[in-house]
Amino acid sequence: MLGRIRSLLGLAKGSGQEAPPFRTVFKNFKEVLENNNRALEIIAELGDKLGGDYLFDINYIKSAYSDLAGAVYGSIQNFDVLTMNRYPQLHEVFSRIDDHIKTLIYDVTPSRGEMVLDYKDITWNMFREVGGKNAALAEMKNYLKLNIPDAFAVTTHAFDAFMAHNGLPEKIEAIRENPDPRSLERLRSEIIRGEIPPDLAVALQGAVERIRETFGRDCFLAVRSSAEEEDGDFSFAGQFETVLNVQARSKAVGEAYKKVLASLFSENSVAYQKMHGYRVGDIKMAVGCLVMVDAAKSGVIYSVAPNGDRDILVINSTWGLGTSVVEGQTDADMYMVKKEVEPLVVGTKYGRKDSMVIMREEGGTVKVRPAEEMVEAGTLAEEEVKALAAQAVQIEKHFRRPQDIEWAIDKSGKAFILQSRPLRIPEVVREGSGRREEYAAPHGVLMENMGVVVQKGVGAGRVFVVRHPGELDRFPKGSVLVAKFDSSNFVRVMPYVSAIITDTGTPTSHMASLCREFRVPTLVNTGAATRLLQHGQEITLKAGDDGAVVYDGVVRELLEYDDRNSLKMEELFEFRKRRYVLRYISVLNLVDPLIDAFTPEGCKTMHDILRFIHEKSVGELVERARYGNDMVKHHMAIKLDLPIPTGIMIVDIGGGLAAGGAPRSATLEQIVSVPLRAIVKGMMHPGVWHADAVSLGVNDFISSMMRMPDITTDGRDYAGYNVAVASGEYVNLSIRFGYHFNMLDCYCSENARNNHVYFRFVGGATDIVKRSRRVELIAAILREYGFNIVAKGDLVIGRLANISKGELEKVLDHLGRLIGYTRQLDAVLNDDSSVERFARNFLEERYTF
Repeated sequence: MLGRIRSLLGLAKGSGQEAPPFRTVFKNFKEVLENNNRALEIIAELGDKLGGDYLFDINYIKSAYSDLAGAVYGSIQNFDVLTMNRYPQLHEVFSRIDDHIKTLIYDVTPSRGEMVLDYKDITWNMFREVGGKNAALAEMKNYLKLNIPDAFAVTTHAFDAFMAHNGLPEKIEAIRENPDPRSLERLRSEIIRGEIPPDLAVALQGAVERIRETFGRDCFLAVRSSAEEEDGDFSFAGQFETVLNVQARSKAVGEAYKKVLASLFSENSVAYQKMHGYRVGDIKMAVGCLVMVDAAKSGVIYSVAPNGDRDILVINSTWGLGTSVVEGQTDADMYMVKKEVEPLVVGTKYGRKDSMVIMREEGGTVKVRPAEEMVEAGTLAEEEVKALAAQAVQIEKHFRRPQDIEWAIDKSGKAFILQSRPLRIPEVVREGSGRREEYAAPHGVLMENMGVVVQKGVGAGRVFVVRHPGELDRFPKGSVLVAKFDSSNFVRVMPYVSAIITDTGTPTSHMASLCREFRVPTLVNTGAATRLLQHGQEITLKAGDDGAVVYDGVVRELLEYDDRNSLKMEELFEFRKRRYVLRYISVLNLVDPLIDAFTPEGCKTMHDILRFIHEKSVGELVERARYGNDMVKHHMAIKLDLPIPTGIMIVDIGGGLAAGGAPRSATLEQIVSVPLRAIVKGMMHPGVWHADAVSLGVNDFISSMMRMPDITTDGRDYAGYNVAVASGEYVNLSIRFGYHFNMLDCYCSENARNNHVYFRFVGGATDIVKRSRRVELIAAILREYGFNIVAKGDLVIGRLANISKGELEKVLDHLGRLIGYTRQLDAVLNDDSSVERFARNFLEERYTF
């Protein structure tokens, strides 16, 4: 009732302001789209420049970001007008993200100030706060979803606090230029004897308690160094202290923490720092505290062979903890693995492992002799070797350079990654390395000069054709994703997809931004990928400035060439540093508006803000268009005359109907609105409209009599009117047939990025079981067309966006058929098997019951 009063008074929901006429609302909506498009184009250009082969300077970034910030803020202002200032908190969110980006651009050290951070709270740009080792592990845990032990980081803010609390900065300054062994030893002693500051003690206590609550009161931790530059441009391998198997008690962790801090000032460490241009005190120490893995076997992986052969990775393995491998104290096993789509073990050498390091029950570690039958036995089964190799390839691909990886397999057989840092290996240049096309000569060409390159690069693997989002749950790592439509839902598999190829799509879509963020070689708008590429087929995509080629089979030489080229760019510190800017710009966290909690507070990036604005703008349009019945009552509507009894009244808000027709009616030929015309043509398709009544069983008849006449979920009365609010590119169609209600909202323009379809169906005359079956059937059909679906009871909601005008017209035609086909279908859905049968009939264009 309140909604009815608001509509008659011209008030928007949740606002005391007078709502503008719908024509004005639609004009505001289009202005929001224009600003969003401008901002997304800038994001696309930034992603292209910062994500590939361009050299650039900070002035370019400053200029481009200034344009982007202006465009996003302009979009927010237009959004405020459209929604009548319903989301004022969006301004605060924008300011917060803007501050983060400017912090990075203008080289101001980010300062959240936390003493301790759980790994789940560590974001990509926090390497200065948590150090290189923690940052890499947190990225693999949060981003690649690899098995990393639960952990927390003690930050460089804690380091500063500890040093200041114990009066050490002055003593460091005194020896900064000319440290000698004695002064360094005194400094280390003062650190070991130092007091943990009260704020840090409280933070440590809280972090340790959280670990104990999860893993038990008697669990143990590994306390490891993670200096600012460690495991980054410089490895600092073996220079800092690691304390293993520390009791998870705040006092014990505090003592281990001080040992790690002190190791920053060891003679060897200081000498290493000096070789790389650092003075004493230039580097700060963060520390990682990881739950100990009670390792049955462990070791190290080089993702590239030591001789520089990038086709081969090497796994060293021993019994127990990996300390003896990294310190070279045992004759470890060695496994040579070729990096095929399915890793191939090409060489094995078993060492004589006459000692192993294990955890002591009371804490610490001890070296023991393994059982005699273990000394010369192999430590890894072939499947374990392949699984470790697959993870190593994934990590190498993510960080875009060879990796030195520490791993462990616990006594239950679960594998963990304990560390990953850049591996320095010699460059092997093969003859003809500059002529990529020659490598592919023996391979057949499957696709050439088709589509638009979104992200350059080379990717290879087995084709996995995705028909609807639910199939992403079965996506095999390392495969090539092929789909009809592009979708931001693909973010679920982007960390381990080799390449993406779609039939439709644009280089400025949400998915395109994600592909540039993840640097996934991507080709969109090919028109025929799902027809030309077979599920399970091995292919190689080469995407570059000169277009794209898809080869039959895996062209390893192209992959190797691409790796070498990208490494040269990754060596540029400025390139790596500036790419962090993208992580507050192009990352998309609000992926699915039907599932995720879409709130301003959920926006973490500029891309999130634009996505939020777009989705809520569509929602505002849908909400306002729902008042079409009031326009009908005020004699603003024209009856649609069709050979089928739809009872549709059209409210033309500009360009929806051709001029010159009868004053109170219109025919199909007079519909100019692109989306409405496509829907109506679908409803009139031969065979989909069943004029004869379908008989109801007794239970269904009683159910229909018991149901209220208004079955909409929002309390509005739609009785008596089927209304289409239409313009040349837009329609909002509300249809009620008996006891069920359809609503379809669509914007269909030449700009695929602006296009969307929102489809809702609810109700029916039969019992809830049959109504639910009809919803299940509709959902199955919508998924085949690429919709994101939410279904519950007798309600189904579908959403499809970023689709070309031509493809969208085809989808709308089939939605019109679906509306007609399913009108009375619930009455004949007598068992669960009928759902699949009728869905298949519809998709095969067999419309009889």
